[in-house]
Amino acid sequence: MKSIQIEFSKYESVSSLWSELIEHHGFERAKNIVSQAIDLQKMNGNKNVTMPIIFSGTGGLALIPIKSLKEKTLKSKSKENQVLIFNLKKKSFQILNEAKH
Repeated sequence: MKSIQIEFSKYESVSSLWSELIEHHGFERAKNIVSQAIDLQKMNGNKNVTMPIIFSGTGGLALIPIKSLKEKTLKSKSKENQVLIFNLKKKSFQILNEAKH
């Protein structure tokens, strides 16, 4: 498995990437991407160790170590069903909490 390092201190925390994901992929597909990311975490991740990441341009998925996100970046302790949406071109990210039905 290939490991990548992302220095989140060089990226801006924004609140617009979820809406951009919806615009790019459509609402149902965006919901499915988030659901797949959470499933990836449940199947291959470690609670409180990894977090799923969605690459907004492609909808690609991966797991990243939570320790790569500093405490001030997370703003609160990691919760279940959190997903990080990441946009390399815009140098931005958004932490998304899945809504429970």
